[in-house]
Amino acid sequence: MPPNQGIAALRHRLSAVFDDDAPQSLVARVFNVLLALLIIVNVGAVILESVEPMRIKHQLTFMAIEHVATVIFALEYVLRVWTAVDLHGGRFQEPFWGRLRYMGGFFPIIDLIAVLPAVLGIFGAGDLRVLRLLRLLRMLKLTRHSSVFSLLWAVLKEESRAIMALIFVICLTLTVSGALIYMVEGSEQPTLFTSIPAGMWWAIETITTVGYGDMVPVTPAGRILGGIVSVIGIGTLALFSGLITVGYLNQLKLRREQAGYARPHHEDHDQRHPQAKIQPYSAGHGTSVGFCPHCGGVLKHVHPAEPPHQSPG
Repeated sequence: MPPNQGIAALRHRLSAVFDDDAPQSLVARVFNVLLALLIIVNVGAVILESVEPMRIKHQLTFMAIEHVATVIFALEYVLRVWTAVDLHGGRFQEPFWGRLRYMGGFFPIIDLIAVLPAVLGIFGAGDLRVLRLLRLLRMLKLTRHSSVFSLLWAVLKEESRAIMALIFVICLTLTVSGALIYMVEGSEQPTLFTSIPAGMWWAIETITTVGYGDMVPVTPAGRILGGIVSVIGIGTLALFSGLITVGYLNQLKLRREQAGYARPHHEDHDQRHPQAKIQPYSAGHGTSVGFCPHCGGVLKHVHPAEPPHQSPG
């Protein structure tokens, strides 16, 4: 086998491990589990390293964990970029521009952030707090393999117009209530309600019902305004959470239906479950699908029976 073909074959085999859209093999699942464990251990080490006594006592251990994680994350990033041309769907087939488009994606950027602290350390970045914060962002790598985050993204995308309308209502409430509380309380508490932005901060505390107590209206008009803003905030946030909840349940139901619809019909199904009967399930467009009550497999497409034709008279 020519060297170029051998390299291409190796790249193709590795792409199956890194391809999130393709069916996951056993090797890919094991790799993802080990990578997730490494991320958890690394993030836990970053958190514990912020405790002064533990950092002094286990400095070499924390350093070893960081170096090992950085090398593995850097190697993973390089291999993902290298194998991008063989990913499922052929979106990045071009050797140069395809890889460049891949590097601009959300998850590749997260993978790059995972190795960024080491790069900044090499170039002399001395603020340990910034480096520690960037290392904590490695936790975002776990979202690549979590179906929950893809489900939430689908909810936000599906309900985007309603969500934007609610955000507009919240922003309008913040602006108007901030201006009103500044007008009402500004003269009575000039050191607290110093401006409209300061009044908007009070409105945020009131709408979210946090109530830190650092800014409290003392005039009757200010207290009445605070009560009104609180009621509006509770209603708006309740509507927002209800919208997300309903959208999440709808997406979850849709994915379960799609998963059930995708189950294959086995050729020996009739022999294994001779007592199975068609249980029609509506699939839209005037059709329905029959599922086996035993294994959940798709039995066949069932068209609703048309009513018998009756001759006039």
